[in-house]
Amino acid sequence: MTLKDQIERQLETKLNEWKTEIDKAEAEARAAEAKAEAEHADAEAKKAAWQKADELKRQLEKGEKKLAELKNATEDGWESLKDEINRLVA
Repeated sequence: MTLKDQIERQLETKLNEWKTEIDKAEAEARAAEAKAEAEHADAEAKKAAWQKADELKRQLEKGEKKLAELKNATEDGWESLKDEINRLVA
């Protein structure tokens, strides 16, 4: 085997090692990307759940205020609350 053949073989071996390393690195990158996407989806789901809880708390506060107004309203005054309460509970 000539020196040129030896160098070609060394280079081919190194190129194959690099290809293997590239495949491994790409697989790790895909796995990391999938994990990041899953974590992002989890984070988005948690965010949506907290937003829903916050919205329900605001609705509860409105309902409690309207109930207090209704309890303290006079016979004539409660009529003005009726439409607001109907929209709130609809």
